Amino acid sequence: MSQFTAALFRAALGLLRALFTSPCGRHHRRRANRVRRYAANPAPATRPLPPAAPRLAAPREVFPADDLPLVRPYYTAHEQARAQAEATARLQQWTAARIPTPRLGDGDLLAPTPPPVTFDDLADAVRRWQTQQANRHTAGVRA
Repeated sequence: MSQFTAALFRAALGLLRALFTSPCGRHHRRRANRVRRYAANPAPATRPLPPAAPRLAAPREVFPADDLPLVRPYYTAHEQARAQAEATARLQQWTAARIPTPRLGDGDLLAPTPPPVTFDDLADAVRRWQTQQANRHTAGVRA
């Protein structure tokens, strides 16, 4: 039991020493030994004041607010023309066909012969294709 009491007193005594001794080690911040002299504060800068702005004279006439248009007429006309153009474009967009009509090409550009036009041409093309397929299957077989 005395070992535990001694260990407890040793830890408490170490804590008290750490509290009352001066700090040391790499984490200790030391004050600089010499006092740095700072430059004296400069005198406040004085700038010359700008000349006073001239006062506006009182108006010679007073216009009632109802007589003055708030928007210039040419600006109003421009805005109306722009709104009309936007509405026309929107209307054309709405009334345009939703699905474009398909464009038919002139034929297969990669085909060695033009595509058949009549039933006889189609039958002839099918016979040629069947002959090619038959030759391909019997090409490796010799009798």
